Amino acid sequence: MFSPKVNAQNIETKDSLTFKVTGFKDNSGQLLVHLFRKQDKLPSMPFKVLEIQIKNKQAVVVIRDLPYGEYAGIFVHDKNANNEIDHRWGIPDEPLGFTNHWKLSLFSGMPTFNKLKFSFSPSSNYYEIHMKE
Repeated sequence: MFSPKVNAQNIETKDSLTFKVTGFKDNSGQLLVHLFRKQDKLPSMPFKVLEIQIKNKQAVVVIRDLPYGEYAGIFVHDKNANNEIDHRWGIPDEPLGFTNHWKLSLFSGMPTFNKLKFSFSPSSNYYEIHMKE
């Protein structure tokens, strides 16, 4: 019986991950995207950081050549474009968005990988994030 050989190099294991980010009140500053893998220290040590221009009160983020797997994301409307999450009295002072529809609140605790994780695969490669401003 003939059995075709499967070449592991032909199986796609990377692709482009796209986020459409909406809910900005204005086009000021930039969008910071912090992407984390399970082994990364969330929220302080992201795997990738991207700076994206905001146009028409929205932003499209495309991360190319990303291996499939589980990730977590934090999105910051960096209004003053200083590449940081500004804080006031220990509380973030710039609008934030999170993957997995997670919301920061008085009772939510700090974001963790498990709270924010999402799956990136051939059938799950586009996500929408709404910034709460």
